[in-house]
Amino acid sequence: MNGAPPRRRHRAIVLVLLMTASIIFLVLTFPAPATFTGRGGFALAVVVVGALIGGIAFSWRRYWGRK
Repeated sequence: MNGAPPRRRHRAIVLVLLMTASIIFLVLTFPAPATFTGRGGFALAVVVVGALIGGIAFSWRRYWGRK
């Protein structure tokens, strides 16, 4: 990120802060971890991985795909 423009660096910092805040929010408001099943964990993992792949694909096309 050393050569990144200030706006791109700012967006990356804001994105990391928002992801960290959302994870902290989920941890603090998670309802009864004893009732958490493996099925729910698998569904959560599928959603997180899908969002990760979509975010990377979007960023790749937007910032690096047109050179």
